[in-house]
Amino acid sequence: MAFSTYLGSLESSLVLKGLAGVWLVWYIGRVFYNIFLHPLANVPGPLLCKFSKIPWDYWQWTGRLPQNTAKVHAKYGEIVRIGPNELSFTNNAAWNDIFAKVPGRAQWPRHPKRVPQGKNGPQSIMNTAGTYHARFRRLLNHAFSEKGLQEQQDLITKYIDIFVSKVDGFARTGQSLDVTKWFVMVGFDVISDLGWSEPFNCVENGEVHEWMKTFAETAFDTQLKFLFRERGLMFLAPYLVPMKLQLARLNNFKYARARVEERIKTGGTRGDFWDKISVKSAGDNASGEGLTKEEMVVAAVTLVGTGSHTISTLLTGLAYFLGTNPHTMKKLVDEIRTSFNSPEEIDLVSVHKLKYLTACLNETMRLYPPVINMLWRTPPQGGGHASGIFIPEGTGCNMSFFGIAQNPDYFTRPLDFCPERFLPDPPAEFRDDNHEAYHPFSLGAYNCLGQNLANAESRLIMTKLLWYFDFELDGTVDKDWLDQKSYGVFIKKELPVKFHPGPNAVRHVANGNGVATNGHANGHANGHARINTK
Repeated sequence: MAFSTYLGSLESSLVLKGLAGVWLVWYIGRVFYNIFLHPLANVPGPLLCKFSKIPWDYWQWTGRLPQNTAKVHAKYGEIVRIGPNELSFTNNAAWNDIFAKVPGRAQWPRHPKRVPQGKNGPQSIMNTAGTYHARFRRLLNHAFSEKGLQEQQDLITKYIDIFVSKVDGFARTGQSLDVTKWFVMVGFDVISDLGWSEPFNCVENGEVHEWMKTFAETAFDTQLKFLFRERGLMFLAPYLVPMKLQLARLNNFKYARARVEERIKTGGTRGDFWDKISVKSAGDNASGEGLTKEEMVVAAVTLVGTGSHTISTLLTGLAYFLGTNPHTMKKLVDEIRTSFNSPEEIDLVSVHKLKYLTACLNETMRLYPPVINMLWRTPPQGGGHASGIFIPEGTGCNMSFFGIAQNPDYFTRPLDFCPERFLPDPPAEFRDDNHEAYHPFSLGAYNCLGQNLANAESRLIMTKLLWYFDFELDGTVDKDWLDQKSYGVFIKKELPVKFHPGPNAVRHVANGNGVATNGHANGHANGHARINTK
């Protein structure tokens, strides 16, 4: 009996060893293939990245994918292999080959495992292609066009003026305010009214709305699900994602659905995103030319969440760079205060004439891009060519924004904040800069829909702030402020700033059923304050 038990145990041990041996041989063969025989074998990159996704997964998990990818580019060149089937690029040729829409050439689709939603969920502008994607763009294009934004100007300006009134309260008392938080709030107030037809009054209340807090907190959760999806492990997500975040995300969609349903019920035009969409979407998109109610909900969540983050990131980054570059600050202040005779002249159209402000925003996006990790692309069926190499079907391809920004072949003094490089007639030092690789809002059919809004709103907010105030960074600002984690968007650090009253005083005027603000940091504008000079 004992002997037979021993034989059974021995047989089990031999089977396990045999299976382990088979797996080891298979794994060694796979490593050998990925390093020496794979179609991407000749693409440079770290050795471990050639046969394992562990480095890529770790960088993604820790929020350091953009920084580490840029380091790989600095060592290995403009085309690097950062995973067995992952390529990253920093050359302008890749933009045209992978992202640009070229007549007669198949569009490179988004990576099917790296889109924000599962294939069984409602369609959205983030996870569709071809005619389906064109339908979303066609319906939303007007709202984000320059003409559409001008139609929305009164609504946008209303919240910016309330924000300026609040800043004036801080300036009068000498208190610092965290502009990271306040730029999120003013951006959210604008985009929530445009996207949900309902003001959240974050600036008035001095508090970020719970919806926006949840959206920011789930950034890591979204990236984590991308990792699960690539390995067929999505069934684990409900067990590994905290229940608090799952419920918060569910409540966010419920809230968005209620707002969209109310907007559909109200109907009519009010100068928001839905003026034209609601007409074509009648009867839950019975005509097929509009959006279904569920598609409108997803669109509202996407536009409100990403829109407010894009604008706040751009403004926060610009505030940091101005605060750490006094000479640049002075030049920008001089441009703004000599370009207008009164605040009434400052609007969404007039701010576009400020060339130095435009240069400052472009330089901010170069060093601190609002969208740090674009949606990945993959070659069309049968593979494709990019930057002179053949890339097999199924390969993930992306651009490294940090890698481009830090490339001395494209930018002189690449690590320095130098807005002059983006002036129409730049100084001689920057005339050889190559801006063809600079596309902070991507390129082609899938470029950022909200870039006009981000540019226009950022210009208007910063122009009004510097028309009325001087500001400086608080002495408590982290010296490594730019060193931030990112999960699709930056997890921004606090940026305490001290504002001081400038030569143009803020006058608080009641509007509608509102009352004038009291000039203190904790005062509330009970209505819609508008501002003017005395």
